[in-house]
Formats: sequence, structure tokens, C-alpha cells
Amino acid sequence: MSVLTAYPPSSPFQGLFQLNGFCSLCRLRERVSMRSCLRFGFLTLALAMPIECFAQNAETCTAADGSYTFQYPQDFTLSHMFADGTGDVTGVTASSMDNGDVSITFLGPRDPGDIAEVSEQNQQAIVDEFTKAIAVLSSIRFQSSKMTTMLGQPAVDMVFTNKRFKTVAINRYVFTVHDGKAYNFECIYREEKAEQFAPACDFAVSTVSMSAANASSSDDTEEDSSAGTSAAGSCTEQELNRRTVEVTELASSLLMKDQSPAAIARVKEAYDAAAGIDARAGSQPSGQDCLDVDAIIETLR
Repeated sequence: MSVLTAYPPSSPFQGLFQLNGFCSLCRLRERVSMRSCLRFGFLTLALAMPIECFAQNAETCTAADGSYTFQYPQDFTLSHMFADGTGDVTGVTASSMDNGDVSITFLGPRDPGDIAEVSEQNQQAIVDEFTKAIAVLSSIRFQSSKMTTMLGQPAVDMVFTNKRFKTVAINRYVFTVHDGKAYNFECIYREEKAEQFAPACDFAVSTVSMSAANASSSDDTEEDSSAGTSAAGSCTEQELNRRTVEVTELASSLLMKDQSPAAIARVKEAYDAAAGIDARAGSQPSGQDCLDVDAIIETLR
């Protein structure tokens, strides 16, 4: 990412979705989170232009750690983790009173679980998993799926409709497995605006790329994590990073189940506390830092 229920930690779908405009919480640590996006170009862009024109009128979103980039139209702006504009950048948006909710979010890497690769043979199995995760309300329905390409790998492009009052929103998910990790885009826009915003989603999918350094960094993180479910007394930067990632995953899962003001406040409090510990720890965390994040994790379970 069902998304409104808990997936096992090995599932490639947990934490890969946002619903009804609520962003999935991305990684808190600076080197694994999406932050500043580098902007290029100054030409005015009409979003209804075909994809071929986007390349000449695009901006590039680059992860702070350089792990990936993707391009998006200039009429989009950065979207943040929380509605008040605070927290990490989680993607791009063109939301307005006229447009309604419009967002493009890239999520991953995740453990792909049993999905070693994406192909036509397991397309339906992937669709079924996403349907279980997304179509949990009668207003949300699976519409279509097709094979495409993302990150140089086969990918499944799935479209769901979400009827809210008189408005029908498109929730679109493009999922793949790359170098043993699961990734997906989530694109949200109104059904009547599909002709305008679907090409922007296609453009992001076609331009996303991973850096070579990210692959080796991901492998190192796995090794450190497996060797380091250690006691908090041997808390390292990698171990603290693993814990803060768990905070964001649990917070994301909570928001998928409950989008009430109380739940949002609870998640924001946990995020702020974890961010405070992260700032305090710097590059030399103590055992107490890991213990404090463990306590935050327990509050979100």
C-alpha cells in the first residue's frame, strides 16, 4: 500500500498508499526522506499538453539523499506530510478549488515480500492485493489495470474510482519491483480532470530513476538492520534510522484506519517526538535515543 487494516511487515503494500488526500508518511531520516525538489525551467505549462511537451517544460524532484529523481509539470508544487505545510516533502500537487485534490507521490523502497518481480503472470495477484487494500469502502471500486514500465521494469498500472458525494476521484497506483525492492507511484485526481492530469502521472512514471548509490546503500541498510535488532545499548545511526522508519510506517497505517482529528493529532505528536529525537541524536545516537523511539513505536501499535 488491506490499507485500512494492518499488513504484515513483509508486505510490499503496507505504507505505499495515501487515501482521500492524506499522505502516507515517508521516512523521517534526512537521507531516506523526500525533501527539497530542484526546480528547472521557466516556461508556462498548460497541463493538458501531451507528455512529449512536458520534457521541455518540467521540474525535477530529487530526493535529499539523491536516491531517486522524477520530473513533473511546472504547474505542480511541493506537497508536505501535514496539511499545515509542515513535515517532509512527500510529492507534488496541483490541488485547488477548481482542480480538487491532485497529487503525485512516489513511495518506496519496500520489502517486496513474495513478489520477486512484476509480470503479466502475476498481474492479477497484484491487482487483487491492491484491491483488498484500497477498495475497503463501497464508494471505492477497482476500474482497470494494464501493464506498463517503470524504473526499467514491468509494472502494473491500476485505476480505482472513489465516489465522494457528487465527485468521483481517480486513485491510480503504478507498482513495480526494482533491484529486489517494491516501489509505487500514487496519483490522485478527479475523474472529469483525467484528460488534464493523467499525462502528468504518466510523465512522472516514465521519468523516475534510481541512483546507483541507492542500491548499495539499500543493501548496507538491510545488513545493518538484520545484524542490528540489537539492544538499545548498541544504538547506531543505522539502528535509529530503522526505528524511525517503523514510526512512519505505523503512523501511516494508523491514518489509513482513522482520519479523525484525534488520530491526526496523535500521528503528528509521534512524528514531532521522533523528529526531535532524531535532531538530538545527530550522527552519534545513544542507547536512550533508541529506547525513546521504541516508546513512540509502542504508542502507535
